[in-house]
Amino acid sequence: MKYLLAFSLGTLLLWSSCKEDDTQPVPSTETTKTSLLTNAEWRLDEGTINPSIDVEVVPGTTITVNSYWDLLAYAGGGQVLECDKDNRMICKTDSSVVMDEGPTKCDSGDPQTTDGGKWNFEESETKLKFSSFPQDPTGEPRTLNIDMLSGTNLNLTMSYAFKNPITGDTTYHAIVMKYSNQKGK
Repeated sequence: MKYLLAFSLGTLLLWSSCKEDDTQPVPSTETTKTSLLTNAEWRLDEGTINPSIDVEVVPGTTITVNSYWDLLAYAGGGQVLECDKDNRMICKTDSSVVMDEGPTKCDSGDPQTTDGGKWNFEESETKLKFSSFPQDPTGEPRTLNIDMLSGTNLNLTMSYAFKNPITGDTTYHAIVMKYSNQKGK
């Protein structure tokens, strides 16, 4: 009886150790910064300038610029229209950037999308570098700090040197740009 019990137990152990492993590998649920950035259509909702930029537009007349929209209007010599404010920046997995006119176009003859240059991460994915920052009227290369990157929000900080065209003085500022993901909206 002891031998039969030992034989049965040994057979059971041998059978269970030889049994094929039918568990499947669990896919990673880790979300990368690349997937967060590239699975979105980023609309600039707000841009604040710190400290504000005081611009002498004519001798004796100074204006204060404290938002990115006001800076773009000043640099462009006019105003930023609502149809400009719904534009989207799309960072592709091939490192290209596409600028999309969004739901409303200011000029129906303009293309819906345009080339926005290239992007890449720097410094352990804490900075985002653009070959030509698509939302900078100068078109210069820019490296921005990533303050937040999630599936719904992207906050970037850009260092900005402003040279007053009247006085020639240069002042230094931080522009905090807050984007929201508009993909599917």
